Amino acid sequence: MRVRERLTTATAALMQRHGVAGTGIAQILDASGVTRRSIYLNFPGGKAELVAAATRSAGDEMTRTVREYIDEPNPVAAFAHMWSDVLVDSDFEGGCPITAAACSGDESPDARVAAADVFRGWSRLIAERLVRDGIAEDVADSLSTTVVAALEGSVILCRAAHSTTPLTQVAHHLEELIAANRPPAV
Repeated sequence: MRVRERLTTATAALMQRHGVAGTGIAQILDASGVTRRSIYLNFPGGKAELVAAATRSAGDEMTRTVREYIDEPNPVAAFAHMWSDVLVDSDFEGGCPITAAACSGDESPDARVAAADVFRGWSRLIAERLVRDGIAEDVADSLSTTVVAALEGSVILCRAAHSTTPLTQVAHHLEELIAANRPPAV
């Protein structure tokens, strides 16, 4: 793995557990195994530029995962299962690095913009699936935003509660909401 990739991967993993503010240069260096000089050679803008790049990189990777699950018979349940695995495997320390970037405040405005782009992309993919399921486009657009917001929010609740129950509950009700908006079977 190239130095730039090692830095973005390490940064995204740290953001996932500690948020942007809790992710320091020393931690990034330890996790990536690169020299301090490498950060500034690859990211002259320092931590803010690195966090934005890590957000885009993690967003690309997670978007590939969304694409894999989107054609499942029950994509919301598939996403919930994936997040449950992440949460349990990390002892409820692993959240979403995109959410961390969205909450980065003034520390990395470019990361916040990148997070908004990633969330819009996920919503678009989900909306396309809902339209294929026969849901009207305007409703699908609104529902897809609800799905992303609810799943991301439930991951935060799960971390706080050290339980996957919020995720399971949210996924169940999202499926009900989607079903209520599908056209009746003929």
